Amino acid sequence: MKAMDPKLKASIENILQKNPNTPMDELNKKIQIAIDEYNNKVVNDFQGLSPQQMSDLVYKDWGENIISINPQKHDGSDIPFIKQIRYFINLVNDAKEIKLTSRGYLPPSIVKDIYSQRLISDIMIELGSTKLTKETDVDNIVLMKIICIKAGLIKKQHNKISLTHNAIKKMSSNDFFNKIFEITFKKFNWAYFDPFDDEPIGQFGNNYTLYLLHKYGDKWKKDDSYADLYFKAFPEFKLNDDGYRSLEIIYIVRTFRNILRLFGFIEYENKKITKGNIRTTDLFRKYIEINQA
Repeated sequence: MKAMDPKLKASIENILQKNPNTPMDELNKKIQIAIDEYNNKVVNDFQGLSPQQMSDLVYKDWGENIISINPQKHDGSDIPFIKQIRYFINLVNDAKEIKLTSRGYLPPSIVKDIYSQRLISDIMIELGSTKLTKETDVDNIVLMKIICIKAGLIKKQHNKISLTHNAIKKMSSNDFFNKIFEITFKKFNWAYFDPFDDEPIGQFGNNYTLYLLHKYGDKWKKDDSYADLYFKAFPEFKLNDDGYRSLEIIYIVRTFRNILRLFGFIEYENKKITKGNIRTTDLFRKYIEINQA
C-alpha cells in the first residue's frame, strides 16, 4: 500500500490536534475536506494535474479520466501500424494459411514483403546495422504478429497461421483502431523487447505521457526531457536504479520508438536516431483528445 503523502498526513494530524473534543461525524467532515483539497490541488511534479487527475490517469479507463481515444471514431486507415496489420491480414487471407518456420516465425519472404511496403521503418535496418533476413530482425513485425493474435485476427495451428472466422469483419469495424491501440497500449508487455521486464517503466502511467505530449508536443522537445518529467511524477522507479542501465533510455525506447512511433503519433527531428528531438503529429491530435477542465 502506498504511504500517505507527508503533507496530507500533517494536515490531518493538525486537524486532530486542534479538534480533540469534536464529535466524530464533524471530525470526519473536516478530514474529508482536507483530503478533497489535497486531491484537487495542482501539483508541480504533475505538470498542472491534481493528484486526483493523476490517479485517474493511472488507474481509470479512457473516458473516465481526462483522455479520450479516437472520439470521432476514425477507422485508422491513416495510421501506419493499422495499415501494416491490414496488409498482413490480407496476405494471410489471400494465402489461406501461411506455414511458419521450424522455430515458429513468419517466413522470410513474408517479412520482406511486409517491410518493402515501407509502412513502418526499422531504425537499425535503415542504418545498416541489421540485415533484414527474418522476422526477429524487425521488432514492429514481431509486435504486429503478437497483436494480431491477441486481437483474435489470426490463429496458429500445426505451425501454420490462418485467419479467424471473423477477422475480416473485425478489421472492417469502426472500432478497429481503438481495439488495436488498447491492446498495444495496455495489454502488450512493453518490456518484451528488452531485458528489464521486472519493472513497468514507461507502460505504468503511460497515459501521463500522452498528457505530456498534448501539453508540450506541438513544438520540438528532447525526448529525454519527457523522461525527466515522467520520473519526476513517478520517482519510485529511481529508487531501484542500480546504476548499470539508463532508465531514461528504457523509457524513451519503450514509449516512443517501440509504441507511439508505430501509430505515427510522434516524429523525430532526426529520424535516424532513437534519441533526440520529437514532436507530435496531426495523427496524434486527431486520435488523442485531452479534456482538462
